[in-house]
Amino acid sequence: MQKLNLKIMSTDNSNKHAYFVGGGLASLAGAVYLVEDAGFKGENIHIIEALPILGGSNDGSGSKEKGFICRGGRMLNEETYENFWDLTSRIPSLEVPNISVKDEILAFDHANPTHANARLIDKDGTKLPVTDMGFNTGDRMKMVKLFFADENDLDNVTIRDWFDDHFFTTNFWYMWQTTFAWQEWSSIFEFQRYMMRMLLEFSRIETLEGVTRTPYNQYESVILPLKKFLDKYNVDFSLRKTVTDLHFKEGDGITVTEVECVNAEGNTEIIKVNEGDLVFFTNGCITDNSNNGDYKTPAKYLPGNPPSFALWRKIADKKPGKLGNPDPFLTKPDETKWYSFTPTFKGHKMLQLIEEYSGNKPGSGALMTFKDSSWRMSIVVAAQPHFKAQGDDTTILWGYGLYPDKIGDFVKKPMIDCTGEEILTEFIHHLHFEKHEQEIKDSVINVIPCMMPYIDALFQPRAKSDRPAVVPEGSTNLAMISQFVEIAEDMVFTEEYSVRAARTAVYTLLHLYKKVTPVTEYWKRPDVLAKAIHTSYRG
Repeated sequence: MQKLNLKIMSTDNSNKHAYFVGGGLASLAGAVYLVEDAGFKGENIHIIEALPILGGSNDGSGSKEKGFICRGGRMLNEETYENFWDLTSRIPSLEVPNISVKDEILAFDHANPTHANARLIDKDGTKLPVTDMGFNTGDRMKMVKLFFADENDLDNVTIRDWFDDHFFTTNFWYMWQTTFAWQEWSSIFEFQRYMMRMLLEFSRIETLEGVTRTPYNQYESVILPLKKFLDKYNVDFSLRKTVTDLHFKEGDGITVTEVECVNAEGNTEIIKVNEGDLVFFTNGCITDNSNNGDYKTPAKYLPGNPPSFALWRKIADKKPGKLGNPDPFLTKPDETKWYSFTPTFKGHKMLQLIEEYSGNKPGSGALMTFKDSSWRMSIVVAAQPHFKAQGDDTTILWGYGLYPDKIGDFVKKPMIDCTGEEILTEFIHHLHFEKHEQEIKDSVINVIPCMMPYIDALFQPRAKSDRPAVVPEGSTNLAMISQFVEIAEDMVFTEEYSVRAARTAVYTLLHLYKKVTPVTEYWKRPDVLAKAIHTSYRG
């Protein structure tokens, strides 16, 4: 765990400025901690975002007329998201008076518990029994060996390097892979972190009972309340402004002196960073260069020059060996991409058919995976409405394919080349709803596909040193807050990682006598270990 330099805060921070490069969850969280725990004035906090909207990868948008879009779904977990719950406990709900966002989310989740009845589905449309993980003795031995492996020995090792062929045919792999979006070439280092951090979930992976859901999409349930909270403090949000460079003080240390930006009109702006001011940089964004299609148009694959990675590369070159190495994460988009889709329907026909088939009402089933799908397609039917603007007569679901370059089983095209209609056709046929196909299609408002070239970049095999520390050694005013920093024991691709990074950055740079909530070490609890062992042998 990054060692915090804890000192009693003796300085007045009210005249200091803070600059956040990127407007995602980490930046919003960092702003909250600056205001609440460090005494910053809101108007001295500047969040600079290239897009016209905040939230980063926590998105959700659209309308009843044109259809809704979620690029991805960020699952939460009540037991392991320690700092996320600290953050949201401070933020008032927008809908329910006198309760926090944390309490709102947990109340909703407890009232709508998850228990998947159709976690894996085969090519015949049969719901498969999944209490048996499908391990053989070799698989179990490899899992135990990984559990006790020193992560410092796992640089550049992939999941495929570690496990034998049989492992990739197990129920466990199909479920674990699609729950978290692993590829066979993903980092075994990250896989080990997940196995330990989510050991509590290993024993219930077939039902996904540990998934905690927000009342609406993450943008409306998390980002908007955060934005309103920060608005009360007059935090400065600069949208449609792209940071193109950070300038450093000469010497071996790391001190940012200027932030260079380009505004919406194309004009360059230089922001002077004075002594005592702070800079927080989201070094890498998994939704860089994403592109949406529609019912008749495929999404475009546009991997060239992802902006957040390009800026990371530029500043890392100025401080060799100190600010990490983005190359393992951004140079192989064919390995890091997948294709998601959000269908919007008039009425309830499609969701009623899925409910009758699965035995799960909307919001209770989490992922349904078509394990024999050449695209490795999965879907989620959230509790409705998933968007406040839906109303009672509009329904949505979300899905994704991990293998978008593969030819479909029914639509004989690569998923990457498919329109929203063609993806829906493939989906209908995997459910064997052919006799309802025309009625379903007649109810469609839109199916919006989304191509994300870097969505899995954080799982790429790499050396441990490729991820920078939250506060790099020698830094006086720069912190890195993203899914691409190194935080001991924690797992990327989570809301918790972003908030933990932001909280660590604020407390460390300002030497606050406050502690970041530590990772809960469930993997050391005898009861959790016993359940995991039992699960691995369950038939």
